[in-house]
Amino acid sequence: NMISRLRQLRFSVLFFLFFFGSIIGFILEGLWCILKRGHWENHSATVFGPFCIIYGLGMVAFYLLSIFINRKNIFIQFLLSGLTGSGLEFLASLFQELVFGSTSWDYSGHPFNLCGRISLRMTAIWGLLGLLFVRFVFPFIEWILPLADNKVVNASGMVLAIFMAINLLVTSAAVVRWQGRSVGVEPKNQIEKRIDEIYCDEKMKKLYPNMVFKTFEEK
Repeated sequence: NMISRLRQLRFSVLFFLFFFGSIIGFILEGLWCILKRGHWENHSATVFGPFCIIYGLGMVAFYLLSIFINRKNIFIQFLLSGLTGSGLEFLASLFQELVFGSTSWDYSGHPFNLCGRISLRMTAIWGLLGLLFVRFVFPFIEWILPLADNKVVNASGMVLAIFMAINLLVTSAAVVRWQGRSVGVEPKNQIEKRIDEIYCDEKMKKLYPNMVFKTFEEK
C-alpha cells in the first residue's frame, strides 16, 4: 500500500530527485528567460553549479504526491499539483525573506496573487508541471528504481549530498555577507574577510540577478 511505499523510500532516491530536479529547473528557467527577454539568465540558487533549488524540492514533493494521486483523475492531479507547488513556493519565499532578508521573485503584478509570493498564474503552471510529472516522469522513475538499487548509486548519492551540503553552507555565508555589506556591517574575522574577497558585490549580482534585499529597496 501507499504507506508502506513511503516507508521503503531510500535517501538516495529522494536526493537524486532533488539533485536532478534542481538542474532541470535551472535549464527551464534559463530557456524561459530566453523566450521572454531574449537572453539567458543565471537562476541558480547556489554559488557552485547549476542548481535551482525550488525545482529540486518540487520534484521531491511531486514524487511523494504521485504515490497517492497517480490513479486519480486528471483534474485532481492538476489541482493538487498546483496547490503543492504553490505551497512550496510560498514557504520558500517566506523562508528566504525571514532568514536572508531578501526575495528572488515577486508576483505582485500578477492578478490574484498572495503577498507577491504566489499567484493564480503560477499555481496553474505548477499544476501543469505536476500533471506532466505524474503522467510521464513518475512511471519512468518507478521503472528505473529497481535498476538503481545498488551500492554504487547509494555511495554516489552520499558523495553528492555532502557536496550539496557544503555548497548550501558556502552559499548561505556568501549571501549573509552580501546582505551585511549592504548595511555597512564589517567582517568580524578572517573567514568573513575571505568571503568578501571571493564573493564581492559584483560577483553576487551576477550570480543572483533577481535577488533584492529590503535594504537595497529602501535606498
